Amino acid sequence: MPRQMIYAHNVEVAVEEIIPYLEDTSNTAHKTIYFGGWHGLAASAVLRAIAEDPPPSLLKKFNKIIHVDCSRWKSRRALQRTIAQELNLPQQIMDIFDRQDEQDDFAGIDQGSKAEVEDVGAEIHHALQDHKCLVVFHNGSDNTIDLNDFGIPKQERWFPFVGKVLWTFRGRLRLNPGISEKVDNSHLFISCDDSAFTWNDVLQHEAREIVGYNDKVEEVATECCLYLLSLNSQGGNIMDYNWATHASSYWVCDGIIQGGQGDEAWEVAAALHRQIHTDDYSSNALPFFGHELETPLKRWILAKDNSVVPPESTSFFLPAVTSGSDSPLRPLPNGMFHQSDKLCVLKLCRCTFSFSSPPFGCCHTLRFLGLDGCKDQQVEEDEKQDRPTMELFQSLWVLDICDTDWELDLATYITHQMAANIREVHIKKGRIWCHNFSWRKLQNLRKLLVIEPTRPWQTGEEDEFTDTVKMEFLDLSGNTTLQVLPSLSKATSLKTLVLDGCVGLEHLGPEALPPLLESFSLDVGVVELQSKDAKISCISMAGCARLSNFTLRGSLPNLEELDLSGTGVKTLNLTTQVVQVPCLQRVMLLGCEQLCAVLWPEEGMPQLSLLCIDTRGEEIRRIPPKFDKLKKGHCQAYVAMMDMKFIQLLVLRSSNMFWNTNIDTTFKLNLCISASGQWRNKKNMDSDNSGENLGPALEKPLMSNSSHNPYIDAGTDNITIDHDYNRASQFQSSTYHVEIGDGISNTCVDSIQGMQAIIFAMNKAKSLDVHDNSSITTVIPEHMMSIESNVLTWQNLKSCHVVRCPKMHTLFNIVWGYCKFEELLEFWAADLLSAHCIWSKQRVSNFQDNLSFAKLQSIHLFSCPRLTFVLQWSRLYILRSLEILHITFCGDLKQVFPVEPEILARIATSHCKGALEFPNLKRIYLHQLLKLQYICEAKMFAPKLAAIVVRGCWGLRRLPAIGRDSRPVVDCEKDWWEKLEWDGLEAGHDPSLFEPRHSAYYKKPLPRGSVLW
Repeated sequence: MPRQMIYAHNVEVAVEEIIPYLEDTSNTAHKTIYFGGWHGLAASAVLRAIAEDPPPSLLKKFNKIIHVDCSRWKSRRALQRTIAQELNLPQQIMDIFDRQDEQDDFAGIDQGSKAEVEDVGAEIHHALQDHKCLVVFHNGSDNTIDLNDFGIPKQERWFPFVGKVLWTFRGRLRLNPGISEKVDNSHLFISCDDSAFTWNDVLQHEAREIVGYNDKVEEVATECCLYLLSLNSQGGNIMDYNWATHASSYWVCDGIIQGGQGDEAWEVAAALHRQIHTDDYSSNALPFFGHELETPLKRWILAKDNSVVPPESTSFFLPAVTSGSDSPLRPLPNGMFHQSDKLCVLKLCRCTFSFSSPPFGCCHTLRFLGLDGCKDQQVEEDEKQDRPTMELFQSLWVLDICDTDWELDLATYITHQMAANIREVHIKKGRIWCHNFSWRKLQNLRKLLVIEPTRPWQTGEEDEFTDTVKMEFLDLSGNTTLQVLPSLSKATSLKTLVLDGCVGLEHLGPEALPPLLESFSLDVGVVELQSKDAKISCISMAGCARLSNFTLRGSLPNLEELDLSGTGVKTLNLTTQVVQVPCLQRVMLLGCEQLCAVLWPEEGMPQLSLLCIDTRGEEIRRIPPKFDKLKKGHCQAYVAMMDMKFIQLLVLRSSNMFWNTNIDTTFKLNLCISASGQWRNKKNMDSDNSGENLGPALEKPLMSNSSHNPYIDAGTDNITIDHDYNRASQFQSSTYHVEIGDGISNTCVDSIQGMQAIIFAMNKAKSLDVHDNSSITTVIPEHMMSIESNVLTWQNLKSCHVVRCPKMHTLFNIVWGYCKFEELLEFWAADLLSAHCIWSKQRVSNFQDNLSFAKLQSIHLFSCPRLTFVLQWSRLYILRSLEILHITFCGDLKQVFPVEPEILARIATSHCKGALEFPNLKRIYLHQLLKLQYICEAKMFAPKLAAIVVRGCWGLRRLPAIGRDSRPVVDCEKDWWEKLEWDGLEAGHDPSLFEPRHSAYYKKPLPRGSVLW
């Protein structure tokens, strides 16, 4: 790649040197320029200076400068969002990010994997196409980024865009030389010459960038960076500083950040630590210019031998003689630390000394002690008598032990003082502690790691962490003999719990967990040997409301129950690539308001017998079924949500199937999409009968059914009109039941995956209850009825109830060209104040449909005052099973079954007697249908008709024709009966074929001028 060296001794001069390269917009000039700074330092500071304070000459060349700082990398999505924010794109464009983020959350995509959004890219491209644009980009990722993917136009011959990009990988002390090798060969690579500056000045600019120009911590940040670079360059390849864990501790313990006794210093150190790319300093001697840095003389030392520690030293690191675990032990002379009155940080690797009389026992200012692979050097008994009192331990803040066993013998006053001071204990493959000294005494402890200890964990009868109320982090990884987790219920500050490799743990319950836990990890790995199989059978984090980061990995062959109820978990990953749970029987996710995705194995989870999910919040009372009532070979699922998008939780992404793929399993699903309500009542909770009552409690109708009726009399008792139609909402459930209730919207699903899941689930539903929703206008919106090859036809629905939805307009949209509702047996609708129709109109298709509605036996409609029709005959439906038609208080209803002219002509010419046959229709109940003109626009033939009840239907002029063997009873008003139209006996349509009955209290119309007394 082309390279250019500039000579600059500070940021201001570097800016002046770079500007001409940016202002050169000729055809031969480089459109993309990479700036590497001073061997990685201060590059980010130079870019910021150009972007935030550009010289006038640069502003003449570019009328828009976009500053994109992604030095702290999150994702490609976050990069594009930053660009959009810099351009001040309209809020409706920014909302696209939120919608796409939500879709990705439901797809289980983690934050770091979220990609750019194509639609937003088009808007960015449109916003910039008429501008001369300079993009200043801090790239914190590990790869070169083509900004054209995010909407930044490229300058092409055919495209009049004029633009340049100035970018860098550097920033946040990112000095890894290998990263610059990823710069594209077509980019101009600019760097600064070594001879014209001082390293400390440039480092100060880098530190200022890291802290965001915070004057209060700028000086401290520079010294912290100097500490890290100086020590790492002395031997980062031979000494494991473990910067990722201990950098902030070094800074505080060394005294660079003052105030280590209080929390503020540690918080400042931790905040600074988070801003730095410490991964660049693992197992290497970066930076090469470390010897050029001006550091305090002899203060921070990496020694190559065991010579006497200088009195000026505050941090001293002694690596092993050679690399590798078999390095010979280095003996420490007794007088090695006799001048170390200021020593605060000490780490020794592969050393041998007397544990009873350590040579650093005189270091009373020691704050950090690290021992890696150290061994005890035996001493004579008479020498032990003169051993020091080990007072160094009472001043410690951090203790880091690896591969070292040290049994301490400390005086009581020392242990008391140590308990009050020590903040962190790190033990890995070792042991160091005083006899009979329990963890509970460490009342100031913030972080504890006991990883792969050399002796089994002894829990005892007492709660070991009762008094550790300040502890925030606990890692017990590798404690393979740990069977019972010590109680952490009183560790009220504990936020992170790591139990990786604890294969002996048998049970984990909420009674032992801290109340404010935020992160949990149990990674047992893939255990090949049967003897090392993880024993845990139950994991319950129920009630850990702040738990958001939940990690379960490896082989868990004995796990039967997983309960995350009441947690803040967003994604539960159960894929076999992550965790293997072949015996998992029960999954409980009640009150998980943040839950967006459950990632099932590709092959599903056929062994699961119980799934309970409720994303509606803890305030809603739930009653899960008793486990002992579950039968082997049965799977029951109870799922409640406030958003239809959550249906994706139940469907495999690899195929349109529920998680239960075992066709031999008796499978029951109860899906509740509502802001309130239970799955079923307490009385029937433990019943094995699938016919328990479901649905909401009885509600008063929105519109009174007792409308004025001048013919209400004793005779109406025989009409059997159900004024208390609310009981329709309580009906017998099925193996696949769906409830849609109050407080939810069904219009916000627009992802392909979401719509496919909804179509699949609704096509599986056998019973449907829609009730008390004040916002939805249709059960499933038209745009969600079909996507790609998936079409919603309600193919398995048998029972349907829709009540008290005041804005419902069209209950069901119909997709043209498909048969629908093939299994529907009964339909109820009530108190739908705005409903225009039950099933939507569709294009005419002049063929006989023997499948749609073929099994429908009853239609019940109550108090739907705006209803104009029920089902339009746009094809020749054959309702061969319809037995009951029951309609009351639908004042605008004109025709129950309107018929398209093409279908009407076909019926008149090709059907028996020119009428549409309803072969099993037995009962018709019509009440207060003031505008009703026809039951069916075509003539009807109902050979089995047995009873007709009519009240207040003054516009109705025809009844169905009947068979000669039947004589149906017609209960009606007399003057209405006298005005009916007939086709004659030959057509089976004559008043003599019916048995009319009129009320005994029927009053004839009074003559004009009559007076009532």
